[in-house]
Amino acid sequence: MPETTVCRWLPEDPAIVDAYVHELLHTSRLIHGRDPDTRERFANVGEDLETAFGKINVSFDLSRVAHCYRFAAGEKQAPVVIELHPVVKEFKEFIEAEGVVYAAFNKMFEQAPKPSSGQRQITNYIELMEAINTNLATAPTYRPGPSAMVAGVPFYGIIARFCNTNAGYEAFTHPGVNQRFYRVFTTWHQYLTSSESTNVIHDKEGGWLSTVALNAMVQSAGGNPEKQTFDSFYVCDTSDPHYGFKSYDELFIRELKEIHRAVVLPDDVSIVNSACSSTVHKLYYDLKETDKFWIKKTPYSLSHILANDERTKHFVGGTLLQAMLGSLDYHRWRSPVKGTVVKTRLISGATHPNPPPTYYAACLDDDHTDLDVVSRSQDFVTAISTRALIFIQADGPVGLMCFVGVGLGEVSTCNIVVKEGDKLEKGDELGQFHFGGSTHCLIFGPGVSVSAIQQGNENPPLVGSKVRVGKDILRVGCFP
Repeated sequence: MPETTVCRWLPEDPAIVDAYVHELLHTSRLIHGRDPDTRERFANVGEDLETAFGKINVSFDLSRVAHCYRFAAGEKQAPVVIELHPVVKEFKEFIEAEGVVYAAFNKMFEQAPKPSSGQRQITNYIELMEAINTNLATAPTYRPGPSAMVAGVPFYGIIARFCNTNAGYEAFTHPGVNQRFYRVFTTWHQYLTSSESTNVIHDKEGGWLSTVALNAMVQSAGGNPEKQTFDSFYVCDTSDPHYGFKSYDELFIRELKEIHRAVVLPDDVSIVNSACSSTVHKLYYDLKETDKFWIKKTPYSLSHILANDERTKHFVGGTLLQAMLGSLDYHRWRSPVKGTVVKTRLISGATHPNPPPTYYAACLDDDHTDLDVVSRSQDFVTAISTRALIFIQADGPVGLMCFVGVGLGEVSTCNIVVKEGDKLEKGDELGQFHFGGSTHCLIFGPGVSVSAIQQGNENPPLVGSKVRVGKDILRVGCFP
């Protein structure tokens, strides 16, 4: 049986993911000049869409496609058939030029499980590139219920169906493919940090300031939406149309008010606090320097997680805690201990281009119904994805420990804000994840005894619990 995870990025029901793709393809095919149902081309690049719609039996509704276009103030809103963005066009050309990649990108469509009957589906790499091109022009919108999970990771939503296939694994571990994903996400991130991306920060349906979206963000932070408001939890300016957020990214890394990230037992060096608002996935003992991280139940390989850092051997035989963040969670990292930063490293597409970290590779399993295979591969991805390493010499019994931030999928940006020599108090900011779901680890040496602190009034176990940033989660001591 495949290993399950206590947190996930996609809903367990594949029909919800299929519905997201079905709707996306309606937009994607139209703006690329294709009939949404037959996929036949009805217009060429540059043709006026409203005029071209007269050639097919589809009514023109600007509201269905307007979010894919960026019109200047006062410019007539006349959408046309779009061409592939240069980074997507080059991605497509790379697939076609590299035989191994071309074969993998064709076979994975044959090997993937079929979607719900009657739903539009991506059937070839050309349409996949067009779907990626469509997402590239937009910021994530809010969707209520389980659909919010797909909307938070829109690229993973269209790619997940192919991740749990042999051909998909071959495609998504290829260095050249991941170089292209890096360029795509770099372009997308430039848009998400721009003022143009505030077009999704509004109080209408699908907007991040709609009542359902604000309530969801309060609930994710541990609040009660019936009694507490967004502005009582997060730093914002409700007098501004966008609540003071200058871009989608600013909303994504929104700051909690201090009372909601207060550190429990801030002066107790025998207590390790939660570095992120997250759901605890695993507490793992007796770490190996190298291990078969691609096989279930032998999950963590220190030399791969720490990118062969010279401090790797210090942690052999030690303990690791891993916890996962959802797309609605607070995405800043805060120090779990009091101490001094001794080293930072960023393992990313920018710093390690040969080969770059992977974005959608997963540990293959036999579950072809649940599409969220990357979430089921939390241990596996710590060794192959974008990572931020922050080594801290902690006061008291903890000693040298390491915070590892792992950016997955479209979350290809980990931003470290501390440097070597910085003195830390518990709760000081270490950095942020940007643009989607992610996971993180705390790693301790072998000379430290680490035990979980049960959570809540009914004392549920730590593993499986949602913990807020700053919460006391581990008790540490020295072995005799």
